[in-house]
Amino acid sequence: MGQHRGRMVSITDRDDDGARRPPQAPLGPPIWTGWLQIGLSTMLAVLFLVILSKTQEQNQRLVRLEQRLQGLENSRALDRTSVLEEQQRAMVGRLQTLESGAQRLEALERQQEQWRSALADMQGRAVRRPQADQDVFPTPPMPSTGSGGRPSAPASDRSDGGVIRPPAPGIP
Repeated sequence: MGQHRGRMVSITDRDDDGARRPPQAPLGPPIWTGWLQIGLSTMLAVLFLVILSKTQEQNQRLVRLEQRLQGLENSRALDRTSVLEEQQRAMVGRLQTLESGAQRLEALERQQEQWRSALADMQGRAVRRPQADQDVFPTPPMPSTGSGGRPSAPASDRSDGGVIRPPAPGIP
């Protein structure tokens, strides 16, 4: 009636087969595979924990390194700031020296200007005042021809020392 794997099975054959073989438990994986799965799962859990602890350790190292780096950068920035402050102090000192030099120069220029004006005043007074070696009276003019057509005697030939005196009264 029905075919099973290429051969015909009769009802009697079925009964014969059932009497010959005892019923078996369903076939499943062997027992050692369960232990293998438990071992692999445990090993994976341990590896995960190891990796997790290593990651945390590395994170802590990174944090410490970042703190060190920040400290070094702060120290370097502080050094640069100190150097800049020293340069600024030196520059302020130079500026103060320049300012005091400029003030001294201005004072010297004012004094020089005062001396120049005093010298100009002195020279102005000297020009306005007759000089000590000049006579009070002006020098006589050059000899000219007199009433007789003869030149008058030069002032150096006169016995009165070259001083012109008005004619005596009664002499025409």
